[in-house]
Amino acid sequence: MALTPLAERDESDTSPGHPPRRPGMPWRSGWWPAGLVLVATAAVLHAYGVSLVTSGVFGLYVGLAVALPGMLLWRLLRRGPLGEDLAVGAAVGYGLEILAYVPARALGVPLAALAAPAAVLVVFALVPGLRRNWRSVGRAPAGWSWTLAGIALVLLFWSTVYFRHHGFGWPSYGRPDIDLPFHLALVGELKHHMDLVTPWVVSEPVYYHWFAYADMAATSWATGIEPYVLVARLSMLPVIFASVVAVAALGRRVAGSWRAGALTAVAAFFVLAPDPYGWVQDLFYRDYGFNAVDDGSDIRLTLWTSPTQTFGSLLFVPLMLVLLDVLRDPVVPRRKWAALAVLPAAVMGAKASFLPTLLCALLLVLAVHLLRRRSLHRRAAVALGIVLGWMVFAQLVLFGGESQGLGLGPLDVLRRNPAGVSTHYTEDPRGYRLVVLLALTLLGWAAMWCGAAGLGRRRLLDPDAVLLAGLPLAGFAVLLLFGHSGGQAEGFFLQGARPYAAALATWGLLSLLPGRSRRRAALGSVLGAVLAGVALVYVIRLADGGEVPVIGPERRAAAVTLALVWPWAVVGAVALGAAVLAWRARSAFAAGLVVAFLLGCCAPTAVRQMGYAYADGRDNGWHDRADLWPVVTEGTLEAGRWLRDHSSPDDLVATNMHCAYEGRRGRSACDRRHFGIAAYSERRVLVESWAYTAEAHDQELVQGVPQEHTDYWRPRVLADNDAAFADPSLETVGRLRDRYGVTWLFTEDDIMPSSPELPRYATLMFRAGHCAVYKIK
Repeated sequence: MALTPLAERDESDTSPGHPPRRPGMPWRSGWWPAGLVLVATAAVLHAYGVSLVTSGVFGLYVGLAVALPGMLLWRLLRRGPLGEDLAVGAAVGYGLEILAYVPARALGVPLAALAAPAAVLVVFALVPGLRRNWRSVGRAPAGWSWTLAGIALVLLFWSTVYFRHHGFGWPSYGRPDIDLPFHLALVGELKHHMDLVTPWVVSEPVYYHWFAYADMAATSWATGIEPYVLVARLSMLPVIFASVVAVAALGRRVAGSWRAGALTAVAAFFVLAPDPYGWVQDLFYRDYGFNAVDDGSDIRLTLWTSPTQTFGSLLFVPLMLVLLDVLRDPVVPRRKWAALAVLPAAVMGAKASFLPTLLCALLLVLAVHLLRRRSLHRRAAVALGIVLGWMVFAQLVLFGGESQGLGLGPLDVLRRNPAGVSTHYTEDPRGYRLVVLLALTLLGWAAMWCGAAGLGRRRLLDPDAVLLAGLPLAGFAVLLLFGHSGGQAEGFFLQGARPYAAALATWGLLSLLPGRSRRRAALGSVLGAVLAGVALVYVIRLADGGEVPVIGPERRAAAVTLALVWPWAVVGAVALGAAVLAWRARSAFAAGLVVAFLLGCCAPTAVRQMGYAYADGRDNGWHDRADLWPVVTEGTLEAGRWLRDHSSPDDLVATNMHCAYEGRRGRSACDRRHFGIAAYSERRVLVESWAYTAEAHDQELVQGVPQEHTDYWRPRVLADNDAAFADPSLETVGRLRDRYGVTWLFTEDDIMPSSPELPRYATLMFRAGHCAVYKIK
């Protein structure tokens, strides 16, 4: 059975010509919740150092150069309400922006990228046949708009967890998330070059998904906003907000009602795996928003610490919407096939994890259809060919055939299971312990997405439903079968599939509940089931107590195993008992109540996340925190920006420091994630560090250490570099200038001072904090 046609189940009364409900109530307009989100966002940004003028300029750019032209292009495929079309259109608009920026930057005229959105606006304004795309079709109901606004406001609040640790001055900028300088360095590279090299070690090419950085570079050129402000404050907010609405649009397309769309968005962001423990987790997992088991949650700091994941998640939605139409509609217009052929191009460079999971999902569609119908699903086969073609192109051209540290590692992710690490259960990762944690992880996923079973076997085997199920199944398989040396990348496959699991589960749950005529009568029972699940989790937490069951002299592994398992066993036993009763009653509504109960068990996890975010700000400060690990030296920002303003983008810099600050304080091994000079100067550095490169990941196997602790594989280059600072002379400094083309020297003298003889061979140009900039004579 195909997806239920939208017209059959749309309960919004928003078809053309139908008057909106209760026109006399202004708060029922969608402009009110949208306005509230905009005002709240401007206020929060102002509180975190972004002026209203800067926010306004950024908002105008995103609206006029990204969302509006993208909306018009999207409406060539489907025209709907303004909010949905703007959100999905924003994804299309970002793709257009990148497609225009790449050749413009390559030609040395980056602002020429603005010609593409301008051309779209002009063409759609002047061509009579396209003018209708300026008009919306239908209007979203007030409940839908306010629900999505509420989700956006919660995510805005969650974003402050990131904002409070990333201030604009010292010492806050010296203690960021360790990946922030990495992101800034790549934005700087995309801002000034298109013959891309790794800016912190110029011997290495960029084999990475860099489209998000191209967006930030284009935005910086068009608005004049500092890349730091874009990375740490602005650029992800419209992506996050658009994702909320786009996911709701996906849910409405899947299940055919506004209610389904709103519930899909709620589920995608706030239905987290049950956390029945009374104790809190290890500080790292707690601070970054990880749950007791890996559930692909978006309520974690990867919303900001991984802009590529957040950016890719949005760009993937229009591709999925078109693909669902291709699998569902009796006749597919050529323009949708054209869109299907083009949209993967934007996704492939936004995040490398999306196309492989989609490829697996399409293979599952083909396999299921072949077994059921004994025939080839031709549309799925064509889509598979398109996705495979773009994936091969991306792997060979964008990623150079490199794995970037991802390889086979069955159950490796469970060694970093938050509950296991917090209790020291995985310090000795024996097989039975990993199996225990695997069982808990599976239970968590069953609790979140068991609503999908409400579709029944026949519906679940339809191509569109199989596609939706295939994405989380593929993501979960990657999570369990592969490992990444960085300790997290395999989880992005699962995280990106979450909205589609949410859409499928919501569709199934609504299939179990009564129709519109009996909905109010059933609402009390559904809420009662949800509250029962909430109550059960809080009772278990109270019984469990606040002490972390850590393995040690007073607690053996068997006791910790019991402590980890029994709270889940209680939840599972109650749910299983309820499911047996529902099965005996042969009642779909009773089965829906079981699903609602399990969703209630999930709810306290999101409440705990938000409660910690508030308590952390209240107890430790809301602004300019400096309590993360130190990774940037004092003066780097000021000296880097001076160098940016007084040098050419083609100038090459050398430095005497190659260890991140955290690697130089209290650790025996040097941490090679030192990106601050390339980040703030927006200049290429001969050898600043070499972590986060394809070769560094390859060297892990050769050297037997994690990539951030490897030795540089070009020892002669490193020796020549360091000699100029440790033993400056006409020969050593001249070698940097003549052999390697170095123009500037950037020193960090707090830990490893350069030689006092250096000013004889290079002119001191600027000093700030512990940093100094020299120009080679």
